[in-house]
Amino acid sequence: MRLSLLIATVFVAAACAAPTSVDQTPTGSAAPPATDAPQPATAPPPTLPTAGSVMLVGRIVTMAEPPVAEALLIEDGVVTAVGARDEVVASADEEMPVIELGENVAYPGFIDAHAHWIGDRNYYRLDTPAEAMDAAIKRGWTSISEQWDDPEKLDELLDLAADDALPLRIDSYLALNGVHPGEHYGDWYADRNPGPVSDRLRVRGLKIHLDNGSGAIMLWEQDELIAAIGRANEAGWQVSVHAVSTEAMDMVLDALEAAIGPNGPNPLHHRIEHALQVTDEQLARMVALDLAIGGQLDGVATDWVSWAAAAEEDEYRRDYEAQDVAWLGRWRDFVDAGLHVAGTSDAPWFFPNDFTLSEDVGRPVDEIAGGMDGRGREFPETRPWALDQLLTAEQGLRAVTVDAAWAIGDEARRGHLAEGTLGDVTILSRDVTQATPDEIRSTTVVATIVDGVTVYCAAALCAD
Repeated sequence: MRLSLLIATVFVAAACAAPTSVDQTPTGSAAPPATDAPQPATAPPPTLPTAGSVMLVGRIVTMAEPPVAEALLIEDGVVTAVGARDEVVASADEEMPVIELGENVAYPGFIDAHAHWIGDRNYYRLDTPAEAMDAAIKRGWTSISEQWDDPEKLDELLDLAADDALPLRIDSYLALNGVHPGEHYGDWYADRNPGPVSDRLRVRGLKIHLDNGSGAIMLWEQDELIAAIGRANEAGWQVSVHAVSTEAMDMVLDALEAAIGPNGPNPLHHRIEHALQVTDEQLARMVALDLAIGGQLDGVATDWVSWAAAAEEDEYRRDYEAQDVAWLGRWRDFVDAGLHVAGTSDAPWFFPNDFTLSEDVGRPVDEIAGGMDGRGREFPETRPWALDQLLTAEQGLRAVTVDAAWAIGDEARRGHLAEGTLGDVTILSRDVTQATPDEIRSTTVVATIVDGVTVYCAAALCAD
C-alpha cells in the first residue's frame, strides 16, 4: 500500500450573509424578543462532505481500549478498526487515503461542552457563523455546545444545518431566561422534541441562568425553578443550569432532587455549569445525583474570584476569598468523587477583558494545562487554595473528551476512539500526557477531522 502525507483538506468558507447582531442580555418578556430573520445568502453555500474515509498511522491516544493504538481506520465517517498497525492496514482497502502522523499524536475529537462560539460571535468581532466555526476548528474542537440559544439563534443553526454548512458538530441548548432579573421566557421549547436535526446539529437541552455572573444575584425563585426543571425533565429535556454560588447550588440541587429523586438516576445527564463555590454537603448531593459539571479549567477559579472581588458594580462584587476559600474551584474533588467534569471554554466569556480572539485563547489545550497548574489568564499566579485542586494531564484530557461527551449525552459515539464511534479526530504536535503545562500550551493543532473529513490542516502536514 502506498502511504501518503497528503490530506484532502476542506476549508471552511463564509456561507451566509451576516445576520443581525444579537446581545446575550435580551430585554425579556413572556418569550425571547422577536427579531427579523437573517437575510438569505445571495449565493448558495458550499456543500460540505458529510462523511469520509481515511486511515491514520502513528501514535493514537484512544481514551478507550487499547489506550494507545498504532493505527485507526475511519470508513464513511465511522471508526471501523483501531489497534496494531499491521492488523488495521490489513483490514483497509488498498486505495484508502493514509495520514502518517510522524511525531504528531492523534486524539478523539475535542468537545467544547459549554461555549457561545456562534451565538456570541459579535462580542469577539466575527461577522459570520462560518468565521466562528472556523475559529473553533482551528483550535482543535470537533464539537461545540452552544449554551444559550434563543429562537433567532436557533433558527440560524437550523438554516445552517439545512444548507449542509456545518463543518463541525453542534449541540444547541435553548435559553429559558436571560442574565437579568425578570427575563424569563416560558416553555417556548414545548412545541419540539430534543434530538438530532441533522448529522451535525442536535437540539440537546435547555439552559437556565440561576444566578448572575458573580453569583451575587439570584434570577429565579425556588418554586419557579423546581417547576421549570420538573416540566423539562418530564418532557425528556436535559437541563443545564448556570450556578456559581453556594446559594445557587442549594437551589438547583433541591430542584433536581425534586425532579429525579435525591439518589437519581440521571438518565438525561442534567448538569451544572461553573459550580465555583461548592460545600462538602453539596458535593455529596451532586455525587448522589450523578451530575455532569461544566467547568472552565483554564484558571477560571483564580480569574473569576479576582474579578468578582474587584468588580465596580455592586451587583457583581463578591469577595469569595473572604469566605471559605477551600470551597472554590474544586475540580480535583469533583473528579475524585466520580463526577463527570467537562473542561469548557465558555467562549468568548473567558477571553481577555476586551474579548480579543488571540491565537492562545479558547483552546482545548488551555483546559488541560489550566487544570494542571491553576493559572488564570488575567491573574496568572496560582492561588494557594487551588493547589489541592490540580488535575493530571490525563484527567484534563478526559475533561475535553470522555467526560465532555457524557455532559452532552453522546458518550457512546464521541469522546473516545473505538469501533463504531464517530470518526472525529484532533491531531496535535505532541503527546500532552507526557508534557508540562507550559509545553501543553505551546502545543499546536496539526489537523481537525470530523466524520473522517479533514476540515482543518496545518501547512506542514498538508505540504507535498
